[in-house]
Amino acid sequence: MSSVSRLVSSVCKKIIKPYSPTPISLRCHKLSYLDQMVGGIYLPLALFYPKLSNTWSNKPNNVVSQHLEKSLSKVLTNYYPFAGKLNDNISIDCNDSGVEFFITKINCPMSEIFNHPYFEKHNLVYPTEVINNQYTYEGSLAVFQLTHFSCGGIAISMCLSHKVGDGYTFGNFMNHWATIARNPLSSEIYPISPKFDGSFYFPPTKDEDSSNVSNNNIVPQREECVSKGFSISSSKLTALKARVINESKVQNPSDTEVVSAFLYQRAMATKKLVNSSSIRPSLLHQAVNLRPPLPKHTMGNIGCLFSILTKEEKEMDLAQVVSKLRKEKEEVKQKYKNAKIEELLPITLEQYRKANDLLVNNSCYDLYRFSSLITFPSYDVDFGWGKPEKVISPLSTSNPPIKNMFVLMDDKNRDGVNLTCSMKKQDMLAFERDEELLRFASPTS
Repeated sequence: MSSVSRLVSSVCKKIIKPYSPTPISLRCHKLSYLDQMVGGIYLPLALFYPKLSNTWSNKPNNVVSQHLEKSLSKVLTNYYPFAGKLNDNISIDCNDSGVEFFITKINCPMSEIFNHPYFEKHNLVYPTEVINNQYTYEGSLAVFQLTHFSCGGIAISMCLSHKVGDGYTFGNFMNHWATIARNPLSSEIYPISPKFDGSFYFPPTKDEDSSNVSNNNIVPQREECVSKGFSISSSKLTALKARVINESKVQNPSDTEVVSAFLYQRAMATKKLVNSSSIRPSLLHQAVNLRPPLPKHTMGNIGCLFSILTKEEKEMDLAQVVSKLRKEKEEVKQKYKNAKIEELLPITLEQYRKANDLLVNNSCYDLYRFSSLITFPSYDVDFGWGKPEKVISPLSTSNPPIKNMFVLMDDKNRDGVNLTCSMKKQDMLAFERDEELLRFASPTS
């Protein structure tokens, strides 16, 4: 038993089922083509609440747990596929079998988790079997854990199967759950009523071919890597944007564009130092949410991928990288602008093929993956005892981490950016010491 795992003193497991039975008409949820493409990874997220509000601070642990369990049961009525069973790569049997809910106690204060230099201890707040087997876990399609710390704080973690939905689905589920928890006796309606109708827009392949669909997906390499966190303050973000505005035609660069371009640039520059050579040709992959043009209430995997290629050192300029990102993103949006429903799948598959071909045809290139959760409402998740003090982002705690993966999130005040990056250890050592990076980004772990 490792010194980290010894901190866990107890684990209790429950099964939470939907409050109301799923109607017969919804019992068979067909996976869309994009759902079929996605690997079986679980997306993890953890919310940390160091102090509960006065109303909750003196309540026994079991009362806190019951509050979450009851509201989770109610929200599963709306997000019923998570409580079902996957049927190969074809459909989900929405049989209301339920989701796993773990309750643990950790014999240390929450600050000890926050102050750990890397992310090993963060994994304590996730269900062990899921976080250690994110691609092969065979339990429920959503798994939750409530963790009590010795200081009185709590963490709530969620691991949701990517087969059921993307980050947008995750965000809506999480906030819908919190809305019900805050108002258990109210008839308050969550702004977005979910519909799992992705297969209408992206029809699935024929049943006999479904096992081969994932071959089109770009599967992340699993390598021994380390993860570290950084933050970029509002003033530093403004300074980076000003540089882009002054040196390019992009006059309204987004937080995601600027931070992604900056990190990509610094990762390439430090990799060059590690190898004592010229720049290694590199690819940047980024996902795009397709709501709109698709309705906001459509849950599932509703997105596509775009990429930019950098071959020469003169292309590493920050403003140039932002301009490339903007150009590629605008071209993608234009393709969907007036597309008919039957054209959505061919357009999306072409985007994936384009990204995949870039990688296959340039297999010696470095690949950097970016996932932006900026504007993702994670810091608004209030179950009744206040908003979280810290949120640990999806994919940053995967075991092992995904090589060259960057996850961007708003900070708590919504004016800066928190980020997590995963790299091979020797690359991280150079990256975290890069003077240009540290001019704008501060280590948080």
